[in-house]
Amino acid sequence: MPTQNLIHPSRRLRRFVAAGFVVGFSLHGATVLAEASEVAKPAATFNAGVGVIDITPSEPIELKGMPASPRTAEVKTRLCVRALVLASGETRAAIVTLDTLKYPEEDARKARQQIERVTGIPAANIILCASHTHYGPLWAWYPDRLVTRITEAVTLAAKDLSPCTIGAATGTAEGLSECRRVIKDGNAWNRWQLKPEEAGKYPAEGPSDPSFDLLAITAADGRRKAIVYNFACHATSTRAPLISADFPGEVEEHVQQQLGAKVPLLFLTGACGDVNPVVSLRRNLFAEGLGGEILRCLDRLEPIANPTLGVVSREFAMPTRENPVFKEAEIARNWPAQLEHYRKSFDLMLRRQKPTYPYMMTALRIGNDFAIVTNANELFCGIGLSIKKQSPFTRTMVAEQTNGAHGYVPTAEAFKNGSYETWFGEHSHLSTKAGEKIETTSLELLNQVKLSQ
Repeated sequence: MPTQNLIHPSRRLRRFVAAGFVVGFSLHGATVLAEASEVAKPAATFNAGVGVIDITPSEPIELKGMPASPRTAEVKTRLCVRALVLASGETRAAIVTLDTLKYPEEDARKARQQIERVTGIPAANIILCASHTHYGPLWAWYPDRLVTRITEAVTLAAKDLSPCTIGAATGTAEGLSECRRVIKDGNAWNRWQLKPEEAGKYPAEGPSDPSFDLLAITAADGRRKAIVYNFACHATSTRAPLISADFPGEVEEHVQQQLGAKVPLLFLTGACGDVNPVVSLRRNLFAEGLGGEILRCLDRLEPIANPTLGVVSREFAMPTRENPVFKEAEIARNWPAQLEHYRKSFDLMLRRQKPTYPYMMTALRIGNDFAIVTNANELFCGIGLSIKKQSPFTRTMVAEQTNGAHGYVPTAEAFKNGSYETWFGEHSHLSTKAGEKIETTSLELLNQVKLSQ
């Protein structure tokens, strides 16, 4: 797909777009060539629109999420930006999912600001969630092209707004995911640091979360327009040097095949900082297990009768790690082959370290009993479960890797037990109290947006 400049300052072109004409509009991959300075406001009824842009590399790339970063051009499943714009009354919001390893705060901010300039959707009402697939290029491979592609997808979705109904369901997909940290001799080890038969002998440090919530958007003509779901598991099931969206891509293909329609599935990454696919899992079980449960959820949807929207966002300064120490003995014990790698990561992060980092969290309410709350980390599953349990909503999606990427946030117990996710470096650099801060702020935002009805 050629890269195009999305912004055109011509007043005549802006009037042309405002009049209702779109150059280059397509739901699946076309480039929008004109700026929509303000998309026509929908009626007071609930409206939704979708847009999908393909971002699959057309040349060999390094898979930075895999050991040794193998280089490949072979594609297993396409990488995409999927956008869903929701509108109720005067409130509009966008949910955007990216098939990328992560998307840093400064890039996410730039994308949200450009979306606001082009569509009029407030930047604070935009959720950008990375799927955390380990089988694609780093976001930096795209440079500003990814900002453009994200803006294109949201613009397509905004132009696609039409009256819709929305329903919700809760599903359970057992046997797909597990806590990847086990306790051996009083210390935490990641399962990949042990032989599979040995790892199975030790207790898991924390929980996994097989339950998930789902939203389904249906057009007035009965056509299924989009599905949004949230599942807590690392996107690391492919285990082969192939460009892939990993299980979210396979699940989408399975659901689309069964439905006989190209319905976009927007995957919001659940709290899975310490949760991986089950090691012995058959490669296609996610499509069958999770995809099959999504299809069953569609048969038991509960309509959201009054789908008003509420959005509350908060930006604040998140403290960095207190007095970081290089854990040489622990790394040498758990992962000796990576000792020098983590020494370099420690030294690099120590030089870059700031007292605080800009941090954004958002709570989006849909109707009376459904909400999404975001964080910009790889949040440990136990924290996500605690947020869901205490939420004032019947159904709550905890979406990590959203509007930023600040590494792992372990539990207090995990910091005591040590291992990879707790070692200070590029992958883990926030305060040991960050988990408490995220949980507290999540609940404050959820309670605040609950009162906005």
